[in-house]
This record gives sequence, C-alpha cells and structure tokens, in this order.
Amino acid sequence: MQVEVNSVWQVSSLDGNADGLYRVLAIYSEIDLLILFRITEDKKLERPISAPLSSYIDLVNKKSITMSEYELPAYLNCKEEDIPKTQLLKRDNSYQLIFDLVSLPDFLLDITTNNRSKLVVAHADRQKTYVQKIYRALNLYWKYGQEPNALLPAYKLSGGLGKVRTAGKVKRGRPVQISTPTFSVFEGVNTEEHDKAIILKAMKKFALKGRKVPFTKVYDQMLKEYYSDELLSAESEQREPIVPNYRSFLYWARKLIPQNELIRKQTNKGDFERNRRGLIGSATDHTEVPGSCFELDATVLDVHIVSEFQRNHVLGRPTLYCVVDKESRMIVGLHVSMEYASWRAGRQALVNSFTSKKQYCDRFGITIEEAEWPCNHIPQRLLCDRGEFICKDAEQLAVPLIGHLSIAPPYRADWKGIVERRFKILNDTLVHQLMGTTRGRHYIRGDRDPRLEAALTLNEVTKMLIDAVLEHNSAIFESLAAQSTLLVESDLKPTPLNYWMIHLHKHRHALIKANEADIRARLLPSVTVSMTSKGIRLNKDMYYQCEREEFDTWKTIARNTGSWKLEARIDQDNSSFIYVRLQSDENFTRCELMKRSSIFEERHAADVVFFEDWKKLQIKNDKPGKASLERYDRKNETIKNAKESLKSELPLASKVERTKDMKERRRQMILDNRLAPDDFEHPGELSNTIAEISNGAGNRKKKVISLLKRKRDEKL
Repeated sequence: MQVEVNSVWQVSSLDGNADGLYRVLAIYSEIDLLILFRITEDKKLERPISAPLSSYIDLVNKKSITMSEYELPAYLNCKEEDIPKTQLLKRDNSYQLIFDLVSLPDFLLDITTNNRSKLVVAHADRQKTYVQKIYRALNLYWKYGQEPNALLPAYKLSGGLGKVRTAGKVKRGRPVQISTPTFSVFEGVNTEEHDKAIILKAMKKFALKGRKVPFTKVYDQMLKEYYSDELLSAESEQREPIVPNYRSFLYWARKLIPQNELIRKQTNKGDFERNRRGLIGSATDHTEVPGSCFELDATVLDVHIVSEFQRNHVLGRPTLYCVVDKESRMIVGLHVSMEYASWRAGRQALVNSFTSKKQYCDRFGITIEEAEWPCNHIPQRLLCDRGEFICKDAEQLAVPLIGHLSIAPPYRADWKGIVERRFKILNDTLVHQLMGTTRGRHYIRGDRDPRLEAALTLNEVTKMLIDAVLEHNSAIFESLAAQSTLLVESDLKPTPLNYWMIHLHKHRHALIKANEADIRARLLPSVTVSMTSKGIRLNKDMYYQCEREEFDTWKTIARNTGSWKLEARIDQDNSSFIYVRLQSDENFTRCELMKRSSIFEERHAADVVFFEDWKKLQIKNDKPGKASLERYDRKNETIKNAKESLKSELPLASKVERTKDMKERRRQMILDNRLAPDDFEHPGELSNTIAEISNGAGNRKKKVISLLKRKRDEKL
C-alpha cells in the first residue's frame, strides 16, 4: 500500500508514540524519514513527530498501521464565493502568518528534531506575535490537510447550535411591535421548566388524540386547565397574567414533540397510511516532479454526436476537458460534455482528475486495475485559461484543495503546450477517424455535411476517448528518458505511466491525497434540490433517495407540511447519484437515483437536457388533428340530434311523468335486450315467446330464464 503525503492512517505500536489517527505531512525518502501529525479533537497543541520510513512501511505491511480517513468539518466544504469576505480575510491573515515557515523545505525536519524550534521563535519575533499563536495556526494547517482553507474561522460551530439555553431575567424572543406610543405592552415572561412540562402535558392531553386540533384551541384549553388560578388572580389584581404567551407555546410544542410524531398522533392509522405518510416511491516545490503542476484546458472535439434517446437527432460537437501532469505527460483526468468552456465544466474534469478512475471506467464497460490509471491526486499548482475563470477577480479565485492557481494570459496557448499537444494526439489517433468528424476543417461548399454522418453518442465517444487516454499513457515518449534517471536505473520504458509510478514509488513527487467526498463536495456544480413526499427532487422527473433512517420521516413531514430546499452537488457525467447536504450542520451525503427515475440511470447531463427539451416540445406542439376534430364533430352532431328528437316527442302532462316508473322501464329494456331477434331462427318465434311471457306475468322471470336456456341449448 502506497504511503503518500496528506494520507491519514490509524497508527499503533509506533516507536512509543501514542496510538491514534495520524496524517502524513512529508516524506524524506533520501534519509529514510517521514513526518506525522496526530489528529485529535482536544484543544491541546500538538507537534509533528518523525519516524523511519522503512519501519513505517513494515508496520503497514503487518497491518499494525492501516489507512483511514478523516472527515473535514462541514464548514470547510463550501465554495470560495460562498465564504464571507471577513472570514476570507481572517483565513488569508492566518495563512500569511505561517507561509514563510511552511515554505521552508527543512522546516518540518527542524520542528521534529528540536524541542524548541528556533525557526518558530525567530518567526514569531519577526511577525511581532507570540509563539503559541503560530503553533495554533500550524496545528489547524496540519490537521485539516495542509491547505489555506484549513485556517478558516469555525464560526459555524459557535453559538451552541441546537442546544437549549438557560433563560435569564431578560425576556427572550422578539418583542411585540406597537406603532402607537399611547399603548403599553406587557413584556412577558420567559418559559420555565415547569411551563415546558405543562405544555408537553397539554399537547398529549388535547392535541394527540387521533385527530387534528388547531394549536390555538390547545393553547386555550391549556390555560383553562393548568393556569386557571393565575388567570383569576391576575384578573382580580388587575395585572397581566404570568403565563407563557402563544408564540412561546407554539415554539416549545414543536420543539418538545417530534414533528413526525405530531403528524402521526393527530390522525388515525388508516388516514396516515393513506394520506400522510411518505410515499413509497503543501510545501512549495523546488524541483519539477509529478504533481508540481497540472495543466487544464478545453477544446471542441472535431466530431458531431447524436442523442442517446434518438440517434437521428444531432446534438452538435462536444467539449473535451483534459488535465495533464506537466512533468510526466500523464493524462490524469478528462471530461466530455455539451457544456461550453466554463468553470462549471472545468471543475468536473478536476473531480475526475482527483478521484479514482476504476469506477469511472466501469461505467463505460472498461475494466481496469488501479495501477493502469493511478491518478487520484491533487497537484501543488494548476495552470488554466482565463476562460475557465471568467468571473470577478478571477486571478484571486483559489481552487479548493489546490495551493496555487495560475491563469495563462490571453492568446498564449504556448503556456499550456503540454495539454495542447495532447489534444492534437487524441485528434490524430482517434477523433478524425470517427463518423461525423470535421477533421479539423471548416465546412467547404461541395463537401458532404459531416453532421449527416454523425452516429455516435456522447457515452460512446467518451468510452473511446478513455481507451485512447490509456493508450497514450502507455506510449513511449523519448523526451521522458532524459528528464529523470529513475527510468534508466529501473530499466523502464519512457512512458507517462512508468514515469508517474516510479516517482510515486520513490516518493519524488508533489502529489497530495484528499477524501473523495470532500473533493466532490467542493468542486461539483452546486444546485438546489427539494425534499418532497416522493423523495429528493432534482427536477420534474428525477428523484433520489439515501439510506438514512430519517429519510422516510422527512418524506412524511414534506407530504404534510410542504417541501423544503436543500443544497446539492451534481455530477454531469453520471445522473445516477448526487451529493446532498441533508442537514445544515452536516457534510454531503451520497443519494442514489430512485426506481421511478430509472430512465436516467447513468445518463449524461446532455441526455437529461435532451429529454426535458423533447418533453417540452411534445406538450407545446400537441394540437388537435383530423381524427380528433372528426370525433369532436360527431359528439356535437349526436347531441344536436338528441335535442331535436326530444323536441319532436309529444309533450307530457307534467314533469313527474318523465321520471315516473323509471325502474320498471329499465327492467323492460333489459328484458327486450335479452330477447334479441338474433336469438331466434324464425321471426314468429319472438312473438310467441313474448306472448308466453305476457300470459304468466307472475312467473315472468322464471320463464324468461328457462326460455333463454332452451334456445341456447338448441343452438349448441
């Protein structure tokens, strides 16, 4: 198992150090040493420790040390633009306080080998601050992954969210607003513990009796039942009664009784099941090594694609985002979509670059081992176009998790020569050989329109691009042989994959690991979803669910009290899942697509958009046709004839006659239909049968049944 910078391990039996969770801060393979930091939840300041790298790896192989994960606090998983400027300023000031220290290549060695680091003391003097402040910032930086955002102030953890506070003498809550100065308003009293007990008792007695009762009525009954003495005393003394007001009662009633229980107890079991329950349904680099810099760029592919739903519908040319490691020439990630070049699509490529590729390839029917595409790391620096960050203060937009962002000047493609060269390779080896390709040329009069030859879907093009990337990463590039002696020393072919792997194995890289859930939470496009009675709704047709125990309870609440909005992250490459922040103080939870929305299983965002557009057009273009108009005319003609026939009938003496003997007439009609002429071989038989029935009116029913049976048997 590979030991990498920023990875988290469960450590035991390590040279007398305390057992627990540790983060790898640095690896010095030349001197057989690595630096660790113990992750704890107490406020005591910790110092990094050092350990022999070879001994550490031996313990890993013996399973005494196992790889683990550390979930970052929820307040760190937010977009840069959502962080208040005051918090950003505090973060930047804290980072500047320690920047000179963490930038020193030997700082971690110094702090682990000296009980009192002279570097920290001297730095504190220069900054005109105290040493403990420096160490507090360093502890946060090490604990939360060695990134600037680790120093964000934890304001969201302040204030005792969800905790019940003890009331003082001052009345809590919003005061009653009165515009007229002549009126005086009783300030009210705080709700004490005995008042809460009474509110709970009143709710159980008056509100939870199998039927819905208005809160106003329950409040009135509570005052009469439990505060009658105080009400009478206040009236006799001509003062305001010292009782909880209605707003306090409403607040504590909803707080003391879970909403789901309130919904259940205010109706019977049958009504709940029918109508109320939820429906089923980094230290700076000094040498160029893998991870020093990733290049990100986009290009419009020279091929037209068709819809997954209807292949005769051409969607146009997709956009390919490619991420390449500058040093090794390794294509570390890609993203293909119908989005134009933008930060929305660019960060999808970054997610792909920073996460494991095995599951990604499985989705397209390509089975690989992790070693075939071992790129799930974060670089020290990212180089990209201004087009991906065309927003306010683009140069200052720090990509989450990445230490440094560089933006190439306009019209300077040479700054990203590595990734630009990858585009040419992919076009020459694959794209220009596909049906519907433009071959990089503009359409010339007389040429066959390439759109007419388009036959491949977005998923099919992506699948072939993945194979092309795997082929590229395993291809020989002569220039790599002269960049490092490790390939020659190990007798390895100069391929991007070999260059990447040997440098990882020898710990000569600047790559960092991060939790996949944190990566997706920070980089995936943000959308707003709704918690409904049917599940989590992304749009009109896409519903998601999770394995949380409270999920059915939330659906029940949504059905009875209305839906509510939730923050989510979506993956444009795969609609089968989304990440949702189910509670405001939680991290994102992965939610899977429900069966009712299975048509969108593993669909790309482009196919979802096509489906929505198709449905809109079907509704818009739904106009009455010839057949519908004919049916409409027949209906009107029938109604008209019926009205005319009714008018031609002789008028009745009274309205009563029209409805008189309705049951008898209905029975006679049924009898006439039973004695249809088709049941008799000769016309005279029908008359004889009717005569027989008429002669015995008392036994009419029996005779009819008998005659019908006889006639049926004769025919058989």
